[in-house]
Amino acid sequence: MRTLAARLYEDRSWPFQLARYVTIGGLVFCIDVGSFAGFLRAGVPLLVTTTLSYCLGIATHFTLNKYVNFRAHDRPVHSQALTYGIVAFVCWLTTLGIVKGAVAFGAPPLAGKLLAIAFNLPLGFVGHRTFTFGRGIAASLRDTSERPPS
Repeated sequence: MRTLAARLYEDRSWPFQLARYVTIGGLVFCIDVGSFAGFLRAGVPLLVTTTLSYCLGIATHFTLNKYVNFRAHDRPVHSQALTYGIVAFVCWLTTLGIVKGAVAFGAPPLAGKLLAIAFNLPLGFVGHRTFTFGRGIAASLRDTSERPPS
């Protein structure tokens, strides 16, 4: 049984992918946080603001990671987009929880947004590298559950 950590260790391309992921993330950060701040200034409610800015960010993120970073052409785009949506949905729920929690503790919404981004960076990298632009959720789960022949 090969664990996720073992597969990451064996593939020497991951540090370069992580560097590109962080660079793409910087651009997406500007889009996400910039639109977040703009929507807040425009009086859009917090949950709607969080969702809209997140959606703008993930559309950019998917496209750049698919074609520039992971260069993932092994699976159909619609399959990758569905998997991306699942990983992004988990990160979105995390973002909502962290932003809402930060505001409940008296922090400004933007501080909550920054904390959520810091938390989601490693979560998203591993999720997208392994599932979205890797072999997919089902294949990855099969790999980790298969036992070597006795």
